[in-house]
Amino acid sequence: MRKTVQFCTASILALMLGTGAFAQSSTDGSRAEALAGAIAGSEDGQRAIERYLDSGGLPEAAAQRAVALIRELQRSDLVADPIVLAAAADRVSSAASRSFISARIFKAKVTTSFELGEGRYGFDFGPPDAKVTKGFTKVTARSDFVKGPKPAAMRRPEGDALLRDGIRNLRVVRLPVPSGKYRVFLMTDDIGVPEAVTSPFGEAMKVNGRRVRVAASTPETWAAETYLAEPGTYLQDSERADEVSRRGNARGASSGGVVMMNAVVENNELVITFDGRAGLETYLTGVIIEPEALEESIFAPSAEARRVLFTGQDQLLEAENQVNQAVAQLLNDVATTARPQELAALLDQPEPVVEPALDVSPN
Repeated sequence: MRKTVQFCTASILALMLGTGAFAQSSTDGSRAEALAGAIAGSEDGQRAIERYLDSGGLPEAAAQRAVALIRELQRSDLVADPIVLAAAADRVSSAASRSFISARIFKAKVTTSFELGEGRYGFDFGPPDAKVTKGFTKVTARSDFVKGPKPAAMRRPEGDALLRDGIRNLRVVRLPVPSGKYRVFLMTDDIGVPEAVTSPFGEAMKVNGRRVRVAASTPETWAAETYLAEPGTYLQDSERADEVSRRGNARGASSGGVVMMNAVVENNELVITFDGRAGLETYLTGVIIEPEALEESIFAPSAEARRVLFTGQDQLLEAENQVNQAVAQLLNDVATTARPQELAALLDQPEPVVEPALDVSPN
């Protein structure tokens, strides 16, 4: 079976990339890599599927991509072995399930009227001599708050103080915060260093032991814009959030990114552990911790960002259902043409796919 998989992987890349079966673009290239990854079943192959599905944004878009991949696997005639085909479809389905509940990185701007306000906790990461945003606690690479393999401070010459400098190569962040329920905002910036911005929050993170997967994305594919502004009812009042985006003090260029999640702090400490990947580094410019009980927030998402943030359970279930139906159709079609020994193997389930344990939605 292994030889079959290797042949199919090489064939699908050659046919789709070499002969122009798809238009030559980065999106289609990702699609070809995802198909090859689904067949190969390797760790890198699984990441290729996830990158392609994550770049779709909303769960409905990721579901459409997953269904298209499963149908393409079946139609391609590049996979002769029905066991390999069933396992490939299962890998796509598993990757889709993780994509649906992953935290998204949003493009972020800081308005000139931004202020932390009472009741929130802010931590500004950067070099020792960097300007610290008012109300924030300075965090340097040598601070007791952070640990990592050779953490290093970075700084850009321009931009907002909260985004233009930060610390690379972090693995653990421990922040003193009273126990309670919070909204947590992690900030990063596109500093033009691929290894630091390809996965700035790692492939996943644990927030006080709760695992949250971060959607795979590079700065050019971070989700629609959000704003950090003076406290307001932006999360409940979409009109007020839209007003922020139209302000003159919110229109400047920014290369920042932010992830929002909910967290429960116990023992007066928020602990964030980043699950890094070989060859890539994390990069953090700041953290804001905001009590859930506060009606006002410093986070103003655009209309498109709200669609991603507030995806409902019904939408998630519908996305899962679409992918499950595509897998079921593939298995049904394969079963009708499989030889007796192949059918017996299919009924005995394809090879299990090793997945990270217990991903949960950031919200």
